[in-house]
Amino acid sequence: MKEWSPQKKWNPFNSYKLLAQVYRWRHIARGMPIPQPALVTIDPINHCNLKCDWCNADYMLKENRGMMCRDTLMELADFLPCWQGSPQWPAGVEAICIAGGGEPLLHPDVGAFIDRVVANGIEVGVVTNGTNMDRLLEPLSKCTWVGVSVDAGTAATFQRLKQVDCFESVLHNIEQLTTYAADHSCRLGGGRAGSGVSYKFLLTPENIDDIIPAARLAKALGCKNFHLRPAGVAWDKLSLYQQPLFRNQERLRLQAAIDVVRPLEDETFGVYGITHKFADDLNPGNGFNHCHAAFMSCVVMPPRDEATERFRLGLCCDRRGDRQLEAPGVGSSVRDIAGFWGSNRHWDLFDSIDVSACPRCTFQPHNQIMENVILEDSMTYKFI
Repeated sequence: MKEWSPQKKWNPFNSYKLLAQVYRWRHIARGMPIPQPALVTIDPINHCNLKCDWCNADYMLKENRGMMCRDTLMELADFLPCWQGSPQWPAGVEAICIAGGGEPLLHPDVGAFIDRVVANGIEVGVVTNGTNMDRLLEPLSKCTWVGVSVDAGTAATFQRLKQVDCFESVLHNIEQLTTYAADHSCRLGGGRAGSGVSYKFLLTPENIDDIIPAARLAKALGCKNFHLRPAGVAWDKLSLYQQPLFRNQERLRLQAAIDVVRPLEDETFGVYGITHKFADDLNPGNGFNHCHAAFMSCVVMPPRDEATERFRLGLCCDRRGDRQLEAPGVGSSVRDIAGFWGSNRHWDLFDSIDVSACPRCTFQPHNQIMENVILEDSMTYKFI
């Protein structure tokens, strides 16, 4: 399946963009100060008002239903733009993704947090289930992008997958946000291919027939793109699934649906079926040896014990809640993050990661670029 049409090649989901980070990542070396990550993910809260099939945060919702306090969020907003990494790289994180072990917009201070981060010069993206966007139109409009995880094109499928009857409400909220951003000339309503509202569709064997109505809805509601990617089994449930999630018949139905919706594209709307982070059969296929992404991004999460910590630092969004990938001794002060980054403790954690225990890897392209472009220079990247 073609992930995108040729005229839409330069899009926000194309992992070629990671090559722009080569000059940052080549300073990742043991025993040396290393660059701070360009992107940090912030999980403000581990609560959710839906019960989605294939939720990759299910473990967190059962194990730790906490949230970060307002003061911690504000301190993070002020720390990230001045975080000094490798001397060869300017200070400051460039972007944050607000997501979560749940629904981030349930946090009472997330709007103020977005305002503070944007005021400090950091771009913001938000992943949300869309149920609470109507009360946060103004701060959300300051974001570069907002991805709404709808995963359905009909009310019946939505209720079956989410176990809550609020499909029409989510659609209304999407339309409100796209209209607000356009009417107020906000960043979210900008003309760049990477800006705007995404109608996100997590593909499972149960919702393939909803691709066509979902893509049509996305365009009608004013979304910038329709973003489809296959579901993957969560890290804590890998042992329960011995058979591939997608079979040949699902792949054929997917291709047929994409062929129908691709003509919806125009200069303001794109259809993207993101499959390059998977094997050819849409099932996980992690083609790398080590998790170099442990030095390229991180996740700041709510504390487990509010009496002893203010937050936790994880190194992988796909293994949220896995204590083996959490930074030891970090959580009492946001400055702890900089002290840990590139330290012996960080490298020890890197050395301990068993990639065979990983599910579908969001950072597969990061790891492949590190191993094949930077460490081996298989592309002789200096010869442009």
